[in-house]
Amino acid sequence: MTAAYAAIARQDEEARRTSLASAIESVYRMPDGQLISMTEARLRAWLALPDEDAAAVGNSFEAVMDGMPADIAMRRVTVVQSVAFKLSNEELAHLQRIVPRVLGDSPPATVSMAKGTGKPKPWWKFWARN
Repeated sequence: MTAAYAAIARQDEEARRTSLASAIESVYRMPDGQLISMTEARLRAWLALPDEDAAAVGNSFEAVMDGMPADIAMRRVTVVQSVAFKLSNEELAHLQRIVPRVLGDSPPATVSMAKGTGKPKPWWKFWARN
């Protein structure tokens, strides 16, 4: 998949958008399991490309997605957010650096978001302040 995106990166903008539009239409009509696999492969391929190639392909991809129907846009949001949990913080930061809109408005995960802040009170003490 990385080689395919490298070839797309070498195309001019119009040809790149045409190539990506046909791919997006077919990929986003797949069942959820296949779509998640394809999305993860796409994001990992972008990570493997040189930054300037990944930015060219990724920004063209985002521009094409802006013109897609609402059902495809909604599926994209849920699938990209699902796949984002499989990537490390470094990979997410790298993706956002080369293609800023790739994860939407989602803030990067931090350690404080992943861990609780102490021992929770017993469920039956719902009335207690501490």
